[in-house]
Amino acid sequence: MPLDPLPLKPQTSDAPPPITGQGAQLVRLTISLTELIARETELLKARRPRDAQKLHAEKSRLMAEYRETLNRLRVNEQSLGPKDSPERKYIRKLTDKFREMLRDHARVVLRLKSVSEGLIRSVGEEVSKRNRSVVGYGKNAVQSAARARPTSLSLNQVI
Repeated sequence: MPLDPLPLKPQTSDAPPPITGQGAQLVRLTISLTELIARETELLKARRPRDAQKLHAEKSRLMAEYRETLNRLRVNEQSLGPKDSPERKYIRKLTDKFREMLRDHARVVLRLKSVSEGLIRSVGEEVSKRNRSVVGYGKNAVQSAARARPTSLSLNQVI
């Protein structure tokens, strides 16, 4: 009988502990959401918001499932074992990575939002500068110059 050429590796601290049930589902969802939001952030950084918007449905579905799983775990908290169990530490580590990814994503979204608002504001200001005075008749049939009201622009798109 031939021997296996790869020796068995002892479990390291980076290897996930065996997690079952709702804890395993939470781990799977946390990893999936972290990867999805990282992909969306990269698309936004690459200035491809249309491609990022295509991920919205999947992100919403995963977030709803994540919220539901967290609520079930809060009710049945003892299923993860003692407070300092390896399972809880691993989930905490994944959650910390997830939160960091969310912070990075929020920074990118806020930066893009401020750029978009600045562009819209500058276009609106330019339009109002270019509008000439409108000569018309005011009260008592006196001719007066009135400024045309500037056209306002707005951007209302969810990414």
